[in-house]
Amino acid sequence: MMLPTSRVVVIDDDLKHLQGLVQALSQYGTACLPIRFTGETATIPKCPLVRVIFADLHLGAGHLDPIQYFSTIGGLLRDEIRPSGPYLIILWTRYPDQANRLHNFLKDRLQGVPKPFAVWALDKGDYLDSEGNVRSIKKLIQSIRQFISQQPQIEALLNWEEQVLGAAADTVSSIMELAEPTTGDMKTSEEVGRLLAQLAAAAVGENHVAEDRFRAVNEALLPILGDRISSMKSNRDDSDLWKSAVGVVNSGLLSLSEAARINRLLHIAPRSSDDSGTARGAVISLPKEYLGEKFVKTFDLDPEEAARKQFWRKSSGKDDESFSWVLVQTQAACDYAQNQPGPLPFHLGLYMLESEFNSNRTPPAALWRSPCFECNKETRLLHVNARFQISFPIRKMKQIQPLFRLREQLLNDLIYHIHGYGARPGIVSLRGSKKI
Repeated sequence: MMLPTSRVVVIDDDLKHLQGLVQALSQYGTACLPIRFTGETATIPKCPLVRVIFADLHLGAGHLDPIQYFSTIGGLLRDEIRPSGPYLIILWTRYPDQANRLHNFLKDRLQGVPKPFAVWALDKGDYLDSEGNVRSIKKLIQSIRQFISQQPQIEALLNWEEQVLGAAADTVSSIMELAEPTTGDMKTSEEVGRLLAQLAAAAVGENHVAEDRFRAVNEALLPILGDRISSMKSNRDDSDLWKSAVGVVNSGLLSLSEAARINRLLHIAPRSSDDSGTARGAVISLPKEYLGEKFVKTFDLDPEEAARKQFWRKSSGKDDESFSWVLVQTQAACDYAQNQPGPLPFHLGLYMLESEFNSNRTPPAALWRSPCFECNKETRLLHVNARFQISFPIRKMKQIQPLFRLREQLLNDLIYHIHGYGARPGIVSLRGSKKI
């Protein structure tokens, strides 16, 4: 069984202090990973999903310079724990005045992993007795809650994350309930396997399950999980939190650069080492052999004229760094999920600076325009024309790495536009003219 990684970690080199804090948190109902620091880092597991780290300041042998202790904590974060998301450090120490110095040190020096969103301090002397036991669990928890409540926006995001984890747990539970054996000679695990196999085959087709079993099952479970997530609502206990976190809705308009950064998060997936041009929504550079004269032969237009008249670029279409020709993979979702054979469809696009968009005229009906999004600190647009289509064999596209990938929502908007444009009905209509 794969057990989830810890979300609360406690690090101390004093065994009594470590046990006292861990026991108090456990009695409250919070599971945590205790780490007694001995200098042997090989025994410390990675905890990418950690959200709260209790860390004693003075780990290891005594140093006169606090920077040495800061470096030890930073090294544990970078090389051992390796958090991947937002996390808080609570400095569990008798020297709480060092919290700000540690925070500034980590902001300046920590590389390779995200930095903590805050570093706060709890004075051990206020909570531990002479035996290392927590005097009052209630007081300890109230202090921690007080810290978290100072940043309701982050608390709200973590609340959302917790509810999503609950939705995933509900999805797994529903599968387990559905897979309860109907006969006494079958084990639950065997029935789960049979159900997963059926789901995988239904999602991608029997002949394609073996290519990636995880992806096949994921295709089947996504609609179940997605429905649970989309129907989540805040309860009464959380409503005040979300009111504090979100604040006034019309508190101010976004700048163009702010909107571009948010749109990138919403709609643009950065490429990974496993991506290729076969991915649905992949955006690839137009192959070099299709530039120049081959562009004219393939798309029946000079690239400069195409850029101005069909893709609505303001200036000339000559090659420069402000724009580039790209192709967007627009395969049908069912064909992609089932790995259907046949050449992959691509539509021609112009990837350009937002400032190059010709906003003085009405663009052609075939043109689809993306929201602005940030790339390499520049605000960019992607224009795709439904009339310019080309296809390539799958084997060729497997060798090409995309620039990025359009996420599902934006990709579906593009494909809807392409299909809607292609399905436009035409009628014969005669209109009389008035006499002058």
